[in-house]
Amino acid sequence: MRKYSLALALVALMPFVSASAYEYKQSGKAYYTTPSVKTNTYKRASTSRKTGGYSNVITNNFYYGQPVQSYAPRGTYKNTGYYNPEQKQTKAVKKSYSSQERKFFLANPFFQPLQGKIGSVTDLSYARNSFNFDMLNGTVYNIDPASTTYLGSLYGEINPILSGKAQTGQFAIKEDLSYGLTDTLSLVLMAQYDSTKITFKDWSDPTAGTDSKSDSGLNIFGIGLQNRFVDTNEWIAMFEAFYQHQKDAANTFMGAVKAGYKIDRTTVYGVGRIAYTNLIENDIYGIYVDNNTGDYLMLSYNTDVKNILQIEGGIGAFAVLNKYFTLNGELMYGHYDWHNQLNIKGAIGWQPADSFALNIYASTSLYDSAKGKTRQYMNNDINPTIYPKDSSDNPVFTDSKHLYTVGDYKIKDYNEWKIGVQAILYF
Repeated sequence: MRKYSLALALVALMPFVSASAYEYKQSGKAYYTTPSVKTNTYKRASTSRKTGGYSNVITNNFYYGQPVQSYAPRGTYKNTGYYNPEQKQTKAVKKSYSSQERKFFLANPFFQPLQGKIGSVTDLSYARNSFNFDMLNGTVYNIDPASTTYLGSLYGEINPILSGKAQTGQFAIKEDLSYGLTDTLSLVLMAQYDSTKITFKDWSDPTAGTDSKSDSGLNIFGIGLQNRFVDTNEWIAMFEAFYQHQKDAANTFMGAVKAGYKIDRTTVYGVGRIAYTNLIENDIYGIYVDNNTGDYLMLSYNTDVKNILQIEGGIGAFAVLNKYFTLNGELMYGHYDWHNQLNIKGAIGWQPADSFALNIYASTSLYDSAKGKTRQYMNNDINPTIYPKDSSDNPVFTDSKHLYTVGDYKIKDYNEWKIGVQAILYF
């Protein structure tokens, strides 16, 4: 960590008081992510087209290739192409028997395997979250017991305001494996490997440089059930319930209901989701960068909290374009504990075979209430090299080897986006 990245020029001198307010519990896994939205599949539509003697039909989002029966009488002809009545006529009948091709579109958001079947969705994605911020003020605590000013504190506004940018990027590979217990009920197992990098950069102090931290591993495991409890010629509905464990961070219980109305080749649907998360070890979460000396900076999203409630709802549409391609779009609005967000997502699916499909998707936030919010930051400084100053511009706590600062920061803007590809197998 750059020692000077949080050097506070405090212009107000306060009496030295007991730092009993310093009871912050450091988060062992300081970065917590909201559950990702999963896309899956099932059926609808009713349109036909004739070409080359075939009546190809899309019904309930299934593709049917239906050859028509044909009878081809053959007689005996001369090379002239005229019929010779003096020759004995022979007649043969060639019959083409009907066969039916049934194609299950795997990128459908109502997909689940039938009884005894297995569905696999392998999701490779990259997501980014970023925002610019201003540090507004701070209270510096001297918590070095060997210092002559031990347990002293100093509060003041940061002058000039220290600005920077926080950025989080994550590569993830997620596997959802589902097994059909019945034709309408399936068991789902999930796991995710991810690599996350958090960076603080673009400081208004040109000497501050860049601080970052990376973490990777098999961090998410889960189990759940899917139940497609309605599926008629016009309506389809599904209920989902999942338990998810994020390593060293949180346990989450999620429930979702999706209901759709089938219109020709398209299913228009609504979605509602709710998630309850319990933080495992601590009562704070946000983004966090530390180093091996013990220095760290945390921009918290919420403090003094053990349980997190998130609710989202929205609308979507799934359309079958032809035998090979599908489109899917969703518009979602959600309350995610400390902020609200409007998000849009689009996907295009390609299915060259009955048992394999690729689904390419992208999503981004259109609006986020995080902009303009004031949250709390924490900075731990071991062996400081720059010290806060009093109103007379004199440095204080100069014999301390451990300073801790807590203060307010303001989010100037907030953006999230994600791109990914899903490989879907059905066997």
